[in-house]
Amino acid sequence: MDQRKKRALMEESLARMVRELGRPGPGAFGENSWEVPTDIYETERAFIVHLDLAGVEPAAIQVLAEEDRLTVSGERRFPMPREVRKVHRLEIEQGSFVRRIKLPQPIEVSAVETSHRHGFLVIVLPKRLSRRVKVTVTSAG
Repeated sequence: MDQRKKRALMEESLARMVRELGRPGPGAFGENSWEVPTDIYETERAFIVHLDLAGVEPAAIQVLAEEDRLTVSGERRFPMPREVRKVHRLEIEQGSFVRRIKLPQPIEVSAVETSHRHGFLVIVLPKRLSRRVKVTVTSAG
């Protein structure tokens, strides 16, 4: 490998480490080495979360919905083919991940729905409806 290629690979590796320093968790040197790209939408009745999990099998994903929090974790692994003699670029993140999302209001955890399609995990988190009950005041005598 010539010096320019070595330098380019080193610069890319250094840039990745610098990007990961600002991330929560162990970062570049730990198991949580990648952050899942996530979009969060809100409708009148629910929060909708899209996570880009290309290459992650549904069986390798754990979803924990709590009153006002969502935690998605899992792992993406793919082996390098044995016949590889040289690596020119490594940009696809792999390893374990954890994504924690604080929600702006409580949800109905028993009604959460998930679907996994074309590498995207979609989670629908119905908002907890505020329950108002009119209470009649009666006299005690």
